[in-house]
Amino acid sequence: MRASCLTIPVASAGASRLSALLVEPDLDKDAAPVLLFLHGRGEAGSSLGALPLVCVHQTPPFQAILGRLPGALVIAPQAPPIPSWDDWNWRDYTMGLAEFLSERYAGRRIVASGFSRGGLGVLQLVSACPDLVQAWGVVDPQPPRDREEMNFILSSPALGARGWLRYGEYRNRSDTWKRFSSMLCERLPEVNRGTAELSHDQMAVQAYCGSPVAAGDSKKNLYDFLELKFKTADAPGF
Repeated sequence: MRASCLTIPVASAGASRLSALLVEPDLDKDAAPVLLFLHGRGEAGSSLGALPLVCVHQTPPFQAILGRLPGALVIAPQAPPIPSWDDWNWRDYTMGLAEFLSERYAGRRIVASGFSRGGLGVLQLVSACPDLVQAWGVVDPQPPRDREEMNFILSSPALGARGWLRYGEYRNRSDTWKRFSSMLCERLPEVNRGTAELSHDQMAVQAYCGSPVAAGDSKKNLYDFLELKFKTADAPGF
C-alpha cells in the first residue's frame, strides 16, 4: 500500500480545498474500487499535521495502511473546524467532493462510509447525488440539524438496499438521535442494519475492524456489504 496526501477543491464559503489522505493498493490501482471515508467531529483539522486524525477509531484509511484493504483505494478528506469545532458540517463540501470523485474516478466503483458527523456527511452526499456511489455504510451517524434536512435525507432515493447502518442504543442517547435512527432504520432492509449497546467510539472501532452488524446471524459486516476484500489481523499471510 502507498499513502500520500492530496488536495480536493471544494469552493465552499469556508474553505476552497480540503486536504485528504490517499491510500492506494500496490497492484491495479487504476482499476481498484474507491472507498470514500468521512471522519467525525473530533477529527477535524486545518493543517497537514492534523491529517492523521482521520485514522482515529481504526477507520478505513488506518486499515488500508495496515494492508487490510488490499484491493481498494481509500480516500479520506479532512474538514476544517469552520466556523467552530462544534458547528462545522460536511454539507458545505458535498458538491465539491462529488465533482472530484466523479471526474477523477469516472467509470470506477465508488463506495462510501462515515462515522458520526461523517456518517451524516455520507447521508448528505448520497442524498444530494444519489447516483454517485454504488453502496454506502454509516456508523452511528449524527442526526441532521433541522427538520428540512432530515426530510430531505429520509426521502432520498439513495436509501434502501444500497445502504448499511450500525447504530448505538445506549442509555444517554438523546431523543433526537433515537428518533432519527428509528426513521433511518425503517428505510433500510432489516438485513442491512443493526444496533448495539456500545459507546459511540466503540461502535466505530468494531465496525471498521470488520465485525458483523449483529452477532450470530447472516448479516454482513461493512466491508462485505461494500464488496471490498478485508483481511483480518489473523488472516493467512497478514
